[in-house]
Amino acid sequence: MAGVTLTADEIKAAPPEVRRWLEQEIVRAFGVQSAPAPAGAPALIGCNVEEARDMLALVQGMLPVVSVLFELGREAASVAVHGLRAFRIADILRHARLQSPDQVIQCLNVLTQALRRARGDETAAFFALDDQGHCLVAEATMRSVLRLWQELVAERSLQPEAGEGLEQRAPASA
Repeated sequence: MAGVTLTADEIKAAPPEVRRWLEQEIVRAFGVQSAPAPAGAPALIGCNVEEARDMLALVQGMLPVVSVLFELGREAASVAVHGLRAFRIADILRHARLQSPDQVIQCLNVLTQALRRARGDETAAFFALDDQGHCLVAEATMRSVLRLWQELVAERSLQPEAGEGLEQRAPASA
């Protein structure tokens, strides 16, 4: 077993994923149980991949909303809690390049409307906020958004098709 000593400044300078991992390891080392899920919290809808695809189709012209949607598929950027995934609003804000937490929440509200429209259920709850600056979504939703992202990336090759885009040019001879 090896030990590592980190200063508070080193921890603050670490990437968010490392800080979250450290937080989880400390909680596990002390045997602290996480708090039970809030009793009054709405039951969040766990979207399947098809519903996530339908939501994307409804918001595809709104780049900030699309960015927030795909942030909710970042497994490493979240913490699992009672069948939910907790994402820090500040991390979503930074990664989606938005200006304020209110903009993140506006995007989440647009996603809620897209889910309601896709499902035909005007009461569907897509996300919840806690008092510690987290956005909570169902675990199934995070997994479906991740899967959708992976499908989209797989469909689009990083190499241009023959005859399209980046053409190789022969060096000019002197």
